[in-house]
Amino acid sequence: MSRLALAVRWLGPPSVLLTALFFDAVGASVMMLVCLAITITWRARLPAALEITTDLTLLLAAWSSVFLLYERYEHWDLVIHFAATAVLAELAIRALERWARLSSPGPVSHVIVVSSLGAALALVWEYLEFAGYYLVDPQVNVGYLDTMGDLAAGHAGAVVAGILGTWARQWADASGGTRAHGDTAGRPDRAGHRNATGNPSATGRPDTTEKKD
Repeated sequence: MSRLALAVRWLGPPSVLLTALFFDAVGASVMMLVCLAITITWRARLPAALEITTDLTLLLAAWSSVFLLYERYEHWDLVIHFAATAVLAELAIRALERWARLSSPGPVSHVIVVSSLGAALALVWEYLEFAGYYLVDPQVNVGYLDTMGDLAAGHAGAVVAGILGTWARQWADASGGTRAHGDTAGRPDRAGHRNATGNPSATGRPDTTEKKD
């Protein structure tokens, strides 16, 4: 899995080169943003499966723009907004935990935080589309219905990402042998023994009972 993640990371630079040579500067600029996101996924030390999914989703979104898939297929835009916002929202919380020292939230808090981050990212995405329409390319599809649909798809993707992310963390904790609801077991004694209730056993303790003749 780690080798596959490494291979996916290296899809970014060739994508920039190909779009610059055979398409246009706008496509190359989008690919450069994707390369930046790929670098963040690598430095954030994401699980390999999440890193691969994030990188491939963002590359798909960028190449869809290059090949005009958003114009050719009516609802493809909504699919990409759903998927890309989902992976970016999960990436955002992982990055905050790593670099901002954010403590890992509980299951409900995880869903709420990821959903909120996704809503914010979806809003920023629409601002960028609006700026792209006026400053870069008037063919960028903007409008009230398009914007509301994109925001709804992005927020829905973030909610799903929060739920799946919570499940993945709990599964990883269970696989690693950690307890889901906190470890209330007592500390081991010097011999490292515990009884059935988690309290130190008497085995291995020095006998302090005074002997009588």
